Amino acid sequence: MNNELINSLVSIVSFFNRTDRDRAFVKVAGINLEATSFQLFVTIGRMQPTNVSDLANMLGKSHSSVSRQIDKLEQKKLVETRDSEKDARIRTVELSKQGQEITEVINQTRLKEVDAVLSKWTDDEKQQLVADLEHLANTLNEIK
Repeated sequence: MNNELINSLVSIVSFFNRTDRDRAFVKVAGINLEATSFQLFVTIGRMQPTNVSDLANMLGKSHSSVSRQIDKLEQKKLVETRDSEKDARIRTVELSKQGQEITEVINQTRLKEVDAVLSKWTDDEKQQLVADLEHLANTLNEIK
């Protein structure tokens, strides 16, 4: 059973980490965002306010790579950065107003896609899935 659990988790993570899916999703959502920046952009929206180091750790990328992508997102006015109040060496990152608007489009598009693939599930099945995923997320967050 443990192998099946790990395989399922890897499948879910892989689904969200595939850049080919990101390209298709960006196209469906009708947003002007490079697929290479998509995961970073979405992660900023979920973690904000955050910083370059935390983002690099979360995404498994180098600090310099994430920093360069953040610079590109900032040039497009999708994120805003500032020096941390606690440590000027740390750059804090948040979505701009325009970035928040794009995040709303992304969220609505994702909801439509999920609703479509879960259309044959009952409300009870969906509710149970949410409860199980929340329980799993909370349990995994206990790992240090």
